[in-house]
Amino acid sequence: MPDAATQRQTSLELGFDSTVEREAEAKLYAPAAPPIEESPALQSVGIDQPTEIMNAAWQEVMGSLQTELSGPTYQNYLRHVRPLRLTSDKLTLSAPSDFVKDWLVRRFARRIEETLEQFLGRPVILGFQIVPEGADMKTESGSQDATRETESSTQSEIAPPQKMVATSTETADAPRRATKNEASAKSLDDFEDFSSPLNKKYTFDNFIVGRSNYVSHAAAWAVANAPAKGQYNPLFIYGGVGLGKTHLMQAIGHHINKVRGNPVEIAYVSGENFLYQVVRCIREDKMTAFRRKYRNVDIWLVDDIQYICNAERTEVEFFHIFNTLYDQGKQIVICSDKPPKDLQLTESRLISRFEWGLISYVEPPDLEHRIAILQRRAQLENVVVSMEVLTYLAEKIRSNIRSLEGSLTRLLAMASLDGRKINLDLASETVRYYSTSEAETVKVGVETIIEVVAEHFKIAVGDLLGKKRNKEIVMPRQVAMYLAREMASMSYPDIGRAFDRDYTTVIHSYEKVKGELKRDSSLRGTISEVRSRAHARA
Repeated sequence: MPDAATQRQTSLELGFDSTVEREAEAKLYAPAAPPIEESPALQSVGIDQPTEIMNAAWQEVMGSLQTELSGPTYQNYLRHVRPLRLTSDKLTLSAPSDFVKDWLVRRFARRIEETLEQFLGRPVILGFQIVPEGADMKTESGSQDATRETESSTQSEIAPPQKMVATSTETADAPRRATKNEASAKSLDDFEDFSSPLNKKYTFDNFIVGRSNYVSHAAAWAVANAPAKGQYNPLFIYGGVGLGKTHLMQAIGHHINKVRGNPVEIAYVSGENFLYQVVRCIREDKMTAFRRKYRNVDIWLVDDIQYICNAERTEVEFFHIFNTLYDQGKQIVICSDKPPKDLQLTESRLISRFEWGLISYVEPPDLEHRIAILQRRAQLENVVVSMEVLTYLAEKIRSNIRSLEGSLTRLLAMASLDGRKINLDLASETVRYYSTSEAETVKVGVETIIEVVAEHFKIAVGDLLGKKRNKEIVMPRQVAMYLAREMASMSYPDIGRAFDRDYTTVIHSYEKVKGELKRDSSLRGTISEVRSRAHARA
């Protein structure tokens, strides 16, 4: 094994100009590691989750993956993978060999972790234990020799990114040797991860349009129906995690495949995978084939472009591919968690390229939109959930659609596994598993509350703070005082000063609204809507 200095020199000779790319190379070509096993120290971290929840979560993962995998792929790879242990932040899976483990990590680790986060409502990382077929699945600490035994089926259609030619008696190190010996072939035929599969659930039919995303949806629909024909090339969609950017991007790919008569070459790749592909191809002397592969696509969908930031050589390759495809009239769609001007790119010319077309921002959904999303999800699951429960979930989980849908999935799982009714009590238990969103933790100023209440009830701010006592003014004023107490955490005297009222009046208003909320569903909806709008402005 060469020392660190030699490795770094080799990386520089290969053209890796950045720390990001050198780290990626180190991960790709690190020696085979021993199986990941649960040590006593690790076992003490986190709280074990019920087996029923673990199995339900894994079924959700399998359902997501099976829609994209062929029968042989499932039989040879995923059929032998089992969940062993779920804690608050980690799912440990069994794999029959290093080969299967490496394939699963490279191809689907990110998808699995996203599905788990959606189902469980919190980030969960993956861990693996090598358990050969026939071994006791309940044993998490077998002998070293037993856990090192591997068997691999290497049908070409299911090979992992490296070209692997291995018999059932070869160890997990053999595929790595085969890859290096065949590097001179300078072919990308073995690059199954050149383009990741599209999720069949991510279609326009399954996308719920609201005020927060209607512009991005309209632009994506226009691109899908006339790629590279209008003003939206490239289409750059940005926004926070879990707001539907990937859904829209993949919906474009699905729609084009559906309506175009001629075969269309669509490449969907994440920024992270693109980075690793560049590193591999430089190392294995396959850059010519790499460029040819990408420059022949018709539709280029690039997700999470922020992952190539500060990877100098990768940015240069991306820049030239972008220019080639654009000049050829090919459609480019890019997603990011931030706008182009905020990306820390060393290749500054990329920023101007991203700004050539349309830049569209996906906002967090408002309350009405969140309820619509939950209603649609309930319909897809063929279950009836009361508006009261849906509103409760939508009010508690505000900024992330992925977590929002996950809360409903978890609610339904808990009801099914425990034989319980779907009601507010169960919903309350469900949301405990979800971290409080940033929007919920930020205190909203009383000025914002007053403005939003006045707008909602269509009255002047002056009247809300004035002396009028007619019903059309008194009730909104009481709502504003109630929300000032609840959302701004103000004392009664402070609220009194803000509204030019005695603090005893504030107490009366607060208690009156609090009591009415228990009886008046219409008022509960009003409070929820005003809360959502106030949070959006905070």
